[in-house]
Amino acid sequence: MNLVFFDIDGTLAIRKDVPASAEKALRELRNNGSVIFICTGRALPYVRKNFYKYANGFICNNGRLAVMGCCEHLYDEPLTKEEVTDIIAKLDSVQAGYAFFGEDAGWYGGAPEGFDVLSSVWDPGFIKPLKDVSKLKAYNFDVWFRDTDHRKQIEEVLKDTCLLNPHGPHPTADVTVIGKDKGTAIRAVAEKLNVPMSKTYAFGDGVNDICMIEAAGHGIAMGNAVQELKDKAEYVTADILDDGVMKGLQHFNLI
Repeated sequence: MNLVFFDIDGTLAIRKDVPASAEKALRELRNNGSVIFICTGRALPYVRKNFYKYANGFICNNGRLAVMGCCEHLYDEPLTKEEVTDIIAKLDSVQAGYAFFGEDAGWYGGAPEGFDVLSSVWDPGFIKPLKDVSKLKAYNFDVWFRDTDHRKQIEEVLKDTCLLNPHGPHPTADVTVIGKDKGTAIRAVAEKLNVPMSKTYAFGDGVNDICMIEAAGHGIAMGNAVQELKDKAEYVTADILDDGVMKGLQHFNLI
């Protein structure tokens, strides 16, 4: 049995749209006996709702939560209350906007003008105002920034604890809190399912996918991936809109 992990945005889909060739390739991949995991910075409700038919399981929140099927938790590592408190203090010091994500919802705090921007990339009503930090159980967070200089300020105050993955021209980034990441979760899932790392494959396109393709036995970068990821990949496939997922799977004789 092979385990195959796919990032969503820029790898498997553009927003919620999966190219027809990728959809066909995933069906063939599952029919051949491989187990497919989505591996994303997105939160579990969004992934389940929009991508459930493509995968056997989900690694969410940049590697902090892994679920098999509808509800079997394979890996569960929320941020500590101390981490959340420290992160919020740093983000408030530079007037950033931020949304922390739990298993069932997201909560927004910080600069008010970022609320609508961050909320727009999630399903309606998913992100709510953050009112009580003491009751917050969160796995990761996104940040909102006004411009490139503001983003650099955020990166500076978080530089010892977090890695930002900017969303192209959109003024937001998802954040990996150093210590637990997509690679950590891939190793944990493989161990839990008793699959050797040599039979694991990971497809990605962003900075937060570097740890993912380094952890997997075989790391594949999309043709549209950032150069830092391509430099680390075993194989660089075609762009997402040029049948990149299908061609990558064919290269490794998985379909």
